[in-house]
Amino acid sequence: MSIELDFVKQLTTTKAVKEEANQINKKTIKETYKSLINSQFLFNKSRPEYEKLEDKIRLTFSYLCLIKILEDCSDDYDADKTDLRDKARQVFESAQSYKEVLREKNKSKCKYINPYQNLLLGNSSTKTEIIRGYERQLSVLGKLLDLEIPKKDIDPRQIIESYATYLLQKQSFQLLSNPIEKRKIDEEILISFEPNQENLYTMEGINDLSYIPEEEGNVYKMVNRFKDIILFQKIGTLEYGFSFKDKYTLQNYRIKKTYVSLANENEEPDEKEFNIFTCLNISQLTSDPEFTALHADILFSDLNLKEAEEHNAGYIGEIIQNNNGKFDVYHYQDKLCACKEYKKHLI
Repeated sequence: MSIELDFVKQLTTTKAVKEEANQINKKTIKETYKSLINSQFLFNKSRPEYEKLEDKIRLTFSYLCLIKILEDCSDDYDADKTDLRDKARQVFESAQSYKEVLREKNKSKCKYINPYQNLLLGNSSTKTEIIRGYERQLSVLGKLLDLEIPKKDIDPRQIIESYATYLLQKQSFQLLSNPIEKRKIDEEILISFEPNQENLYTMEGINDLSYIPEEEGNVYKMVNRFKDIILFQKIGTLEYGFSFKDKYTLQNYRIKKTYVSLANENEEPDEKEFNIFTCLNISQLTSDPEFTALHADILFSDLNLKEAEEHNAGYIGEIIQNNNGKFDVYHYQDKLCACKEYKKHLI
């Protein structure tokens, strides 16, 4: 567990007789910094390496802020402690604001942030890879800040940019350390298309909707890349058009996902059910492992299923193999419109 210390306050705390002094000077700040950076309480072997590196960055940045503010003063010059702390915290706020600038620059496949990119990691890295990657980045940033310590003129832009990068990397690490958040990010990167297809809804050419329920259909099983169990069963057929044709039908499935990968030890995994529409090639699904994996990881991803239920009346699209052998996800306008129109009848 991280030790949360206000290092600005720690570096500017002194005692004078029985009362805390209201003034502080550079000499005292430097002495306090040296004692803290060598503290066995903060940097003992029992703490995780990334926590120690985080605290070293926070401590060094706090020190550099205070020294920069006092760089025109002599070692014995006293400054008002409250004023000094306020100015140092303004620098922290500047770093926080600049973190948002970096965050926008680093947007890639994710809507809000690509944490793998921020940590210079490959997508879907393991927990161990994420920790090691985070520690590598912290080590680099710590060295950059250390280079500023002996300088006569500290570069405020360098220290703010380094600390802002640290804040962004810490945010990325926290996201990827949360299995649920990591799952969302992994799926968003993996599916590589926009699940919300409401803009395809035109209601043209949709006639004679009819729904034929199906009882006691076969239950099929697949496992996704996270080792979660997916069961799906056909529960009906949605027909549309002037006459019955295969291309004018949609299969209605009930999907149950058991989240084995998110369950804690000795705990029953959560389950969720989804009601969706698509067209599945069952023979290929039961004989082609690659085709099955595409459905388990992409078409039946949480992101695609939830977006389909929210925006597409349950239509999740279909995985189609092109002439070049590549598989792509297609959302057909007429099928989406049929689902939308059918949903209206249910309300």
